[in-house]
Amino acid sequence: MVATNVAETSLTIDGIRCVIDSGLARIPRYDAHRGLNTLLIEKISRAAADQRAGRAGRTAPGLCLRLWSQDEHAHRPAQELPEIKRLDLAEVALTLKAAGVEDLWKFRWLEAPDERALSRAEQLLADLGALERQSAGTGRITPLGRKMLAFPLHPRYGRMLLAAQEHGCVYQACTVAALTQGRDLLARNADADTAHRREDLVGENRSSDFWLLMRAWEHVAQNQFRPEVCARLGVHAPTARQVEPLLQQFLELAHHEGLDTSRRDAPPEALQRCILIAFNDRVARLLDPTTLRCELVHGRRGTLARESLVRHTPLLVAAEVREVEGRDKSVTTVLSLATAVEADWLRESFPGDITSAQRVFLDSASKRVYAEDQWRFRELAVGTRRVEPPPLDEAARLLADEVLAGRLGASDWDEEVEQWILRLNQLSSWWPGVGLAAHRRRGSARLD
Repeated sequence: MVATNVAETSLTIDGIRCVIDSGLARIPRYDAHRGLNTLLIEKISRAAADQRAGRAGRTAPGLCLRLWSQDEHAHRPAQELPEIKRLDLAEVALTLKAAGVEDLWKFRWLEAPDERALSRAEQLLADLGALERQSAGTGRITPLGRKMLAFPLHPRYGRMLLAAQEHGCVYQACTVAALTQGRDLLARNADADTAHRREDLVGENRSSDFWLLMRAWEHVAQNQFRPEVCARLGVHAPTARQVEPLLQQFLELAHHEGLDTSRRDAPPEALQRCILIAFNDRVARLLDPTTLRCELVHGRRGTLARESLVRHTPLLVAAEVREVEGRDKSVTTVLSLATAVEADWLRESFPGDITSAQRVFLDSASKRVYAEDQWRFRELAVGTRRVEPPPLDEAARLLADEVLAGRLGASDWDEEVEQWILRLNQLSSWWPGVGLAAHRRRGSARLD
C-alpha cells in the first residue's frame, strides 16, 4: 500500500502487510501572500506518519517503509495545526453570517480561531461589500455577500466573477482565477534573455502582470507544454498543465450561476477593474519609480517586485503580497502580480471610502503659497487637484510665519515698522479691553 492522507484515518484494509510512506501530503493552508487558501504538497507531521504506519499490521504482522531519514523524522513537527488556525477564515465567516450567526466573536467554536485572523477576515469581507461595516463580529451579510456565497470559491474570486459579469469579461476573470490557484506559473529572478522574451510576448499592453501570465500560459499550451518551450519563458510546466482543468471548472461554476462565459474580446480596462474590486484592500501608490517603494491602504508600506510590468504607473493593486527575509535578517514586503488602476475607478466603485481634504503649503523654491484638494482612499492619497487662488487667510498666516522665522525676507520691513509694532503691543498691554491682538516683532518672541 502506498500511503496518502486517506491512510491517516481509522481505516482497516484486509491483507495490507506493507506501507510505503513518502512523508508528503497536500495540506490546506492560508496563503497570506495572495489572500487565498492553497492545497500544496508539504512534509507531514510525526503524528500523521504514525497514523499511516498503523494501516499495516492491523490484522497481521506488517512493515512500514518511510522514505526519509530518522534524523529528519525527529525534526518534523509533532502534529499539524488545526485547520481553524491555519486557514483563511473569510469563507467560514461568510458562511456563518449567511446561516444567521449575528456575532462571530460570541460564536461557540469547537476551537477558537486567532482573533487577528478573524478580524482580518471580517475586514476583507467588508472591503468586498459582503458584510456591512459595523462593530467587530456584528456586521450583517449583504445581498452581494449572498451572491458571492453561491460560488464555492474564495470570496475574492466570487466577487471578481460577479464584477466580470457587469464588465463583460467572465472568461478572462476565470482565467485569472485558474492561474493563481496553484504554485507560481513563472519562475522568479529570470535572467535577462528570459525577461526580454517575456516582454516581447506581452507587447505594448503592460497595464497588468496578469497579461504576462495569460500570454505565457496560452503560448506554452499551444505548444503542448513542450519542455524546451516552457524553459525559454521560465514557465513551470506542471503548474501550466493544471491551469486548463481549473479554468474549465471555474467556467462551469460561472455558467451554473447564470454568468455569460462566452469567450469574447473585452477592453483591458474591464479586467483591470474586476481585479481592483477583488483586491481592493491592496491598492498602492508608487512613491519612487527608482526604488519602487509603495504605500498601501491602511497605512502599510511595501516594494513593487522588480520583474513587474507595472513600474511606471502612480496607482496599482497587488494580487500578491509576500514578505521576503534578506541576508541581514530584515524583512521586506514585496508586491507582485500588480495591475494599474485609475483614481476615478476608486471613486466610482468605492464612493464611501473616499475622503477629501484641502492642503495649503508654502513652496520654499518659488516662495509662493499653493493649495490643493487631496483625495484619499482608506488613508491612501490617490489624487490631487490644484486650487486657485489659495485661501487668503491661510496663505497670509504661512507667509507671516516664514517672515517672522527669518526664512522669508520682507523688503518694506524696516525700523519704522518695528517701532509701530512695539507701540501697538504696548497699547494692547495697557488697555486689554480694546481688543488689540499682540504682534510678534521680527526675531523676538510674542508679547503677552
